[in-house]
Amino acid sequence: MSRYLDALRQAEGERSAPRVDWEREPRPFRVITVTSNKGGVGKTTVAGNLAVYFRALREDLPVLVVGFDDQLTLDQMFAIGSGAPDLTVASAMRIGNLNAAIRLGQYGVHYVPSSEDLSDLKRMIEDPFRLQQVLLRTGWEGLVVIDTKSDLEILTQNAIAASDLALVVVADRPSLRQAERVYELMKGWGRPLERARVLLSMVDLRIKYERGQTQDVLGLLVSEIRRRGFPLFESFLSRSPLVASLYTNPEERVLSILHGAEGSIVRQQMQHLADDVLRALEEIAGALPVPGRARAPIAGSAADADESAEPPALEVDAQDNALGLEVDEDLEVWLDRSLGRTDLEHDGER
Repeated sequence: MSRYLDALRQAEGERSAPRVDWEREPRPFRVITVTSNKGGVGKTTVAGNLAVYFRALREDLPVLVVGFDDQLTLDQMFAIGSGAPDLTVASAMRIGNLNAAIRLGQYGVHYVPSSEDLSDLKRMIEDPFRLQQVLLRTGWEGLVVIDTKSDLEILTQNAIAASDLALVVVADRPSLRQAERVYELMKGWGRPLERARVLLSMVDLRIKYERGQTQDVLGLLVSEIRRRGFPLFESFLSRSPLVASLYTNPEERVLSILHGAEGSIVRQQMQHLADDVLRALEEIAGALPVPGRARAPIAGSAADADESAEPPALEVDAQDNALGLEVDEDLEVWLDRSLGRTDLEHDGER
């Protein structure tokens, strides 16, 4: 309770801080938001595991995970110990500063404890740009990864508004239709569409079609995304029973793909995605800010397990790779090789 009151007193003196130009003035952090208005597409899996991969690939870059979902999945992945937190994301947002709530978690990733009840916070916040001010007051140096609930309510709007890059997760046609609402929101704010890029997730390459120009679900979704003119990551994530099993285990923890899915093709796909996201983020927002201090401690990370910071070359599990997808292939290469496609245009050609 004393920690909460101290943070509240500090925040009261900061509430009058003037708004800054979020797009132009320098910030010591960059923000990645993972969003989808449809549930069951692997959004939280993407957010949590990207944070782990970012930390492994860039040990000089502190990573903070914030969840605006009312599930505790991220806590089950990152929390060290079982004690109840003094502050959650809900109470920290009310204060107007996340700093006092930040904890060091597994894999060297910092996180803000989640809240199972965000209803009061949603009623309190009306400004979709409030999170920008909260993050500025927090003073985090490094990378912020935000997971959102499967809606476009005020907290999700805040997360998208604060993002330098939003990953719009799509797994099927219904989630693609919902993705249109994210881009409508971006247009309403005058944001470039390149700041939100579609990520194909949980793609089941066993789904085939006998009719039409596209022969499988991957080709169908790519065609429809390009027809809509939405930016698209070349990396994609396959559906994997092994990855699904990481949520149910005797440890009663959510295990990371990097450390718990050896042999799965998704482990390598996630590395490609992490590289692509960091590259896209630097293209949009410039070089990633690296704190001018000693690197953050690595707790429970690949380094502690005598593993290289960069995930090693992987052996692909036969169950996950029954369709012959090469480990190093991205979406474009796979389409060209497996489907002999020449009619799918590349980004920017249409």
